[in-house]
Amino acid sequence: MSLTVTHEPDADRYAVYDGDELQGFIIYEHAGTTLRLLHAEVPPMMRGKGVGGEVVRVILDHLRESTTDRVQPVCGFVVAWMRRNPDYAELTTR
Repeated sequence: MSLTVTHEPDADRYAVYDGDELQGFIIYEHAGTTLRLLHAEVPPMMRGKGVGGEVVRVILDHLRESTTDRVQPVCGFVVAWMRRNPDYAELTTR
């Protein structure tokens, strides 16, 4: 499996593909300088394989490298992932 994460701003989401096949996505919204991560979706057969975590990691790395925006994890999956990866804590809103 070769995953590629793509930012799709027209759909307000980051999506992950295996080749041309959509494997999951995270929907977001901007609230000022905060990127609110609202909902993660991964098909049941792809869960537990790191697909959702890869999307979260790419989003946070993108924020870290290119903007001064902060992230507000709203989606329970994103909240749990960020708790397991505290090296991204400085990106969250306080």
